[in-house]
Amino acid sequence: MTIPTSDRHRATRWVPSWIRSAGRIALSPRARSDALHEWRRRSRGEPELDAAAIRRVLVICHGNICRSPFAGRLLAARTPDLEVRSAGLEAVEGRPAEDAALRAALAFGVDLAGHSAHRMNAEDAAWADLILGMEGHHIAGVERAWPIGKGKTFSLGDFLERPPHRIDDPWGREDAFFQLTFDRIGRATDRLAERLRRGR
Repeated sequence: MTIPTSDRHRATRWVPSWIRSAGRIALSPRARSDALHEWRRRSRGEPELDAAAIRRVLVICHGNICRSPFAGRLLAARTPDLEVRSAGLEAVEGRPAEDAALRAALAFGVDLAGHSAHRMNAEDAAWADLILGMEGHHIAGVERAWPIGKGKTFSLGDFLERPPHRIDDPWGREDAFFQLTFDRIGRATDRLAERLRRGR
């Protein structure tokens, strides 16, 4: 017998949220990577960095139109002695920054006008001394596609003081969500920049 969709929807409302979350993790490789990274970050603490060896930083996200261009430009402003670029694992080359990202970035003094999305490639992975993703599956994706990224790829959210350390994608969301996301990126970037400056 087929259960009508409306009945199935009503039934799932009574399933505890932790069971629904566990179900998503079990079904999605990305969700598993994100959950594993969050667990590792909470158990191991903030990553160790050899700041003196870091000269080139690549900041990545999914499409390179929201999180990574903002984080990249903010980090470049905070650490002018570093060369900072941004890219997306699934970026469409040449796409401009999302309108909501433009508005949110300006509140932090960052101008994303003229940004052009770039899809990460093997040359980027080799070029960077440090690669910063936004979610656990970004790290897994880099290490799977470009083994040279292993050991130098972390999450920018790893440098947030408190969990969760994942920085969710604001694409398609309201401006308020962009503001909250960019505030978390700003706090993580400030702490990372201070770590890098102290290590010089």
